[in-house]
Amino acid sequence: MRRLRAFWVLGVVVFAAAAVGAQDGEKVNVYAREAEGKYVVLADNAYVIPVWISVGFPSLVNMKASVDIPYRALVPAGARGQELFTLEALAVSGRRGYRMAIAYAKGDPAAARPDEGCLYLFPFGHGTKHRVTQGYNGRFTHQDGENRYALDFDLAMNTPVFAARGGLVFDVKKNSTRGGMSPAYNKDANFISVLHDDGTVGNYIHLKAGGALVGPGDRVEAGQLIGYSGNTGVSSGPHLHFDVQVPTPEGRMRSIPVRFLNYDGRAVEAREGGYYYAAHPGKPDFQAVFGSDLREEDFRGYSAAAALTGKVELRFELIDETYTVFVRNGTDSAKEVVVDFSLRNLVPSRPEPLSLTVPALAERFLLLLRARPGATGWEYGYSLRTKNVP
Repeated sequence: MRRLRAFWVLGVVVFAAAAVGAQDGEKVNVYAREAEGKYVVLADNAYVIPVWISVGFPSLVNMKASVDIPYRALVPAGARGQELFTLEALAVSGRRGYRMAIAYAKGDPAAARPDEGCLYLFPFGHGTKHRVTQGYNGRFTHQDGENRYALDFDLAMNTPVFAARGGLVFDVKKNSTRGGMSPAYNKDANFISVLHDDGTVGNYIHLKAGGALVGPGDRVEAGQLIGYSGNTGVSSGPHLHFDVQVPTPEGRMRSIPVRFLNYDGRAVEAREGGYYYAAHPGKPDFQAVFGSDLREEDFRGYSAAAALTGKVELRFELIDETYTVFVRNGTDSAKEVVVDFSLRNLVPSRPEPLSLTVPALAERFLLLLRARPGATGWEYGYSLRTKNVP
């Protein structure tokens, strides 16, 4: 967070600019008060955790600070009017003033020691699977230092969000109903921020209105339900933005890469385009199914009953980015079925056209259709011909 403020002595105020790009209002404030012919610079911190501030002076005219500039210090949680330093005039008369630049980081850089052995939980329900739509160094919004190692998970509206790691909740926003692609929504994202025991910070962003179930001062455990996903702030659609950051001595937050606990117990780095199951320790085992692992031999001998509908039709099951296609014969006679596909960005598991015989009131496996790697959208169409089997 950065803020610029300026003041010229002799009773003329030039400007006092508001925070730029801040979502947290005035929870941290640095300001000056005149006392005994000098200016005392003070700080407030409304957070339940300490913050590390950096104060500089792009312009300092006929004045000097009582400390080296930039001045950096830790402001304790809940501090009000903590004295930082003073500004004094170099001459009794003449034009004098200052322009002050302020930045702060959430937490203590000296205490932040990321635990490289920590495995985070995927921040959604145990046994559920979601896709990473934008990963590290993502081409849309994951490019600067704060967001470079952020992850976007494809969570529909109102999907339960769980703590990826335990810690102290120190900041929450839940009253926004606004969201969209415009930068005008930059301050409108609902979020939850958690300070971990190693000094790192976990952020859960774009929650729905009223979607935070915890508040500042609450302690949460890994795997605890903390909120619901949404589409607030700068967002192209419902999803969950998750990142882990560390405070820096310059008064900024910097994102860091983390590893997650995979469903099979391995440590994994979540990658863009990948599908991942959340596995919460102590919860029941579940079967993990990935579309990329499906093979035609998995369906060898497949047979299911079909209701009497008087129609022969295809049935599609989408698993990740793989369609499993079945032929359903809802008539009272066996049919020879021939299928031709028209595909966009989908690859069939075997050449077309496809022909098979389907008994009366039965369903049989036909083939797999897979999305081309890197495809941003896919479509299918088909023609189906049948004739009775003697």
